[in-house]
Amino acid sequence: MIGSGNYAVSETNDLINITKEITILTNGKETPEIRAENVKINDKEIREIRGEEKAEEIEFTDNSTIKTDGIFIAEGIAGSSEFAKKLGIITKNNKIIVNEKMETNVPGIYACGDCTGGLLQISKAVYEGTIAGLETIKYLKNN
Repeated sequence: MIGSGNYAVSETNDLINITKEITILTNGKETPEIRAENVKINDKEIREIRGEEKAEEIEFTDNSTIKTDGIFIAEGIAGSSEFAKKLGIITKNNKIIVNEKMETNVPGIYACGDCTGGLLQISKAVYEGTIAGLETIKYLKNN
């Protein structure tokens, strides 16, 4: 995992139970706080990522290297509109566009709350979350 801060920790927590070992490479940035037996933290600065058809080795500026089977990048923050764009979901002014059923333009994907704009209140999120949940159940039953 290349990254630092809460985003890297969150992504690492998602992967902890499906891999033998994770190393968070902070690339010289502040070390995140995480406690797990199969997670190591390396704060060395990365010089190069090498491999033939996939990432196989990472070299640091101190000339040390580590072997890798894969790389996840979790740098910065995980915003809902950026994630939506990666999935092909239409956004406008960093807000996810939905219809009255909280459906996005991608079938089976719903959004609600602050990420859809409008009144940014807990009551809005609860109301829209209920609609999105009910519509998701309908979608899954019909598909």
